[in-house]
Amino acid sequence: MAKDKTTAERRARYRRDPIAFMTEMLDVHPGHVWDKMREVCESVRDNPLTAVGAGHSVSKTYSAGRLVLWFLLCHPPATVITTAPTHKQVEELLWRELRSAYTNARVDLGGKLTRTKLDLQEQTGQKWYALGFSTKPDTVTSEATAFQGYHNEHILVIFDEAAGIATQIWKAAQHLLTSGMTRWLAIGNPTSPTGEFAESLDPTSKWNVINISVKDTPNFKTGEEVVPGLAGRKYEEEMRTKYGIESNEYRIRVLGQKPDYSEQTFFGKEMAVARNNNQIGFYPAEPTQKVYTVWDTGDMHTVILFVQFIRKTIRVIDFFYDSKGRGLPAYAVMLQQKAVEKNYVYAQHFAPWDVGGEKHTGATGPNAKNFQTGRYTTDIAAELGIPFHVLRQYDREVQIRVARDLIQLCEFNQATTEELIQGLFGFRKKLDAALSTLERPVYQKDPVKDWTEHIGSAFCGLAVMFRYELEVEDEPIGFPNAIAQHDDYYEEDGQPFDALRHGLVKAR
Repeated sequence: MAKDKTTAERRARYRRDPIAFMTEMLDVHPGHVWDKMREVCESVRDNPLTAVGAGHSVSKTYSAGRLVLWFLLCHPPATVITTAPTHKQVEELLWRELRSAYTNARVDLGGKLTRTKLDLQEQTGQKWYALGFSTKPDTVTSEATAFQGYHNEHILVIFDEAAGIATQIWKAAQHLLTSGMTRWLAIGNPTSPTGEFAESLDPTSKWNVINISVKDTPNFKTGEEVVPGLAGRKYEEEMRTKYGIESNEYRIRVLGQKPDYSEQTFFGKEMAVARNNNQIGFYPAEPTQKVYTVWDTGDMHTVILFVQFIRKTIRVIDFFYDSKGRGLPAYAVMLQQKAVEKNYVYAQHFAPWDVGGEKHTGATGPNAKNFQTGRYTTDIAAELGIPFHVLRQYDREVQIRVARDLIQLCEFNQATTEELIQGLFGFRKKLDAALSTLERPVYQKDPVKDWTEHIGSAFCGLAVMFRYELEVEDEPIGFPNAIAQHDDYYEEDGQPFDALRHGLVKAR
């Protein structure tokens, strides 16, 4: 912004009117300003927290890129931090819009612009810059720490494609916005029903919530291209025809509303059905029934499910998750405490194949021996009063297949298994960054390696145990044929899919 005697007055006016700044100083055509764009800009002006759930091509990133310049130039000295799940999203979405607005501005904005940084510090000698970076899973811890180091008199934080941003970054931003004039804009397609972005979009949250549907755009309302690039009736019709108005895809991409389940999850659809069928609620332990535990173990992360079998129903009554590697002695104490405090009477304890070693599986699994003592995990557990039944090694495809069908038999006691429920909703496929585009993500078969993988693996263990290995009172219990929902559950002869016959599980 050019320096002259009216600069202070102009800044003061533009602080009150971000749209005027964009149309008079930047590249925004006055005829292309529409009501939702104005609502987002004025919300950032007036509210510390703004959450925007938006459909496809509704100018959310276009507006966010220009809000960076408005805040930075009208609130000196200011720091603006933008982030998104991937570097491609940072550089090619929001910062592409920022660079376009900066290059095509009606006045010389000054400073030094690179792909993901605009530095204005030379003009004042103070901290005055905008910076964009991604929050990839393998570097999120260091980035969360660095995030807390950005302090200034005026701070704007923008989370673009906010549903994919890691929890650590959300927490770091909360610590950052504690003094001075601070603003936080979280914006994107609400692709997940859970998580921080989903919570921020709740009408009862402390955020000012804005929804932008494709049906809100002037292009949709008029049936003409009033604003270039905005989605309209053609896009809405394509999504309606392809997926239907009740689909997750329509809710997310057209209406900008939270889905029933995340698109890339292994069990999201089944868990959504379970929730709608009231299978998640008050389902406490039955005093007359024994308790079975199913484990997923590791050096640092261990998950334990506590279940009972009641009238062909699997009741998940309790849950334990350790991320600090406390070890088997601590788990033995925990099991005993639950036995005393909750009157649990244990029947069997099931462990994954990789704790078995040669004596159980014929192959040494990665967790067969304790990394501290070198002894077999199963031997240590037995001495502590946990006689493990070691499950066979099942193919991942079989585990997922059987686990999906298992969910319809389950009742989850929400008071004691909430973290398990969230983990099952969040257990998801890994994004294939090489094959994905900004508009069409591609996912691998393997899961994302985070806390949800341990929960998903434990639940898969429960599923294959129940389907193939559990015996109660000397009678095998498995899936009744009538419960199968998936076409690929059956063989060509109409019989249930048999993993053992297909060689997808290693027999003892």
